[in-house]
Amino acid sequence: MTRFFKGNYDKRLFTAKRNILSGTGIYAPLTEVLRRWIARYSVDISYPVHILDAGTGEGTFLQQITQNTPAVGWGIDIAKEGIAMASSAYNQQLWFVGDLACSPFAEGQLDIILNIFSPSNYEEFGRILKDGGWIIKVIPHERYLIELREMLFLNRPDQANGRELTLDRFRKHHHLIASIPLTYTLPVTENMLDSLVHMTPLSWHRSRSSLVSIQASLSKITIDVEILVGTIR
Repeated sequence: MTRFFKGNYDKRLFTAKRNILSGTGIYAPLTEVLRRWIARYSVDISYPVHILDAGTGEGTFLQQITQNTPAVGWGIDIAKEGIAMASSAYNQQLWFVGDLACSPFAEGQLDIILNIFSPSNYEEFGRILKDGGWIIKVIPHERYLIELREMLFLNRPDQANGRELTLDRFRKHHHLIASIPLTYTLPVTENMLDSLVHMTPLSWHRSRSSLVSIQASLSKITIDVEILVGTIR
């Protein structure tokens, strides 16, 4: 059973994520794919679809995915700073500080669970999803933020890609409906640089001077992910 740990997830990291997600188009193609799959699920349903973003952080992904739709958005994260930011900015969704190991949701309450770059608790997902509900999980591939990772980990061996392990674990708990690869590279503008560097835990242990040097050299960024869609076994 996987728990969500706060670690060093503080206001600066969540502010950087908010700036990137709401102020740039870096994740717009990913958001659009998620919206299309939610629309596909919803096409034959007459009631509002209930969507949980598990590990929602500061909430912008959920807000962008559910805006201008009849869906009911729920966001949960163990980090108080993230939920405080979400609740102060987005009032059309419902926000909770909590750990999915002891989640506040009733059995069979939710239609869709989003799990975007976050740890999973598949046992709990299975409890709170409706029959026929979907889990949509986004996982990074080996080229995700590759330009930034190469600068941050210069002269270090790269971490082995964990896709197969993640996929095997997903399949143990879910019937895989679809696996959607999504890769694109975008230019990095000057107003993105500080937030892009600080939105990731990769920068936690680097000095300010080294981060300034990285910002001066970063001209493009790659998003390389896989979107897994499944139903409970």
